[in-house]
Amino acid sequence: MAYTHLGGYFFVQCHRRTSALAQLVIDSVTDAVIGPNGHVSGTPHISPDGRYLVSADEDSGRITVQTITVRGEIKLIYDLQTNVRVSDLTFQPSFTEGNQYYIYATSHLQTDVLFVELSTGKMNVLKNLKDPITSKDWPWSSYNRIVKDSGLFGQYLITPAKESLFVINGRQNTLRCEVSGIRRGNTVIWVGEV
Repeated sequence: MAYTHLGGYFFVQCHRRTSALAQLVIDSVTDAVIGPNGHVSGTPHISPDGRYLVSADEDSGRITVQTITVRGEIKLIYDLQTNVRVSDLTFQPSFTEGNQYYIYATSHLQTDVLFVELSTGKMNVLKNLKDPITSKDWPWSSYNRIVKDSGLFGQYLITPAKESLFVINGRQNTLRCEVSGIRRGNTVIWVGEV
């Protein structure tokens, strides 16, 4: 589930035992179900400013990007077909365009991290960040490879592998470093200056 203050919507991804259904849109003021979010399915993620809804369908690899206007209108920007079975996704503010974001997406099975410029849909990949933690080694959730940003003004992101952590420079969209010797490190807390 994801929430945006623009329009006051909750976006809920529903599942059957055998397949995913389209997302439901719920009005947070009246608790009324508005209806399905078109044909969009996948885990919903809202940008920090509430303007973008990014839905990642882990089964098909499809990433759907929608905008939410200040009047609460939901508009499709584009659909991206990828070969990434998305485990987790986060937003990174753009350092070149005001009020814009990149998304970084990790995979359940692959060693690559996908990043997408939201304003254009331009995709690129950071390759060979080693194998993720296996699903059986992380039974607590389906996010067996998280990706976490370092906060609103931070430029770094972190994602784990089986026995190490990778730090990504979000300003340059490059790998910063690998910290080895950390097994199953799939929980991250960024600590700022005190």
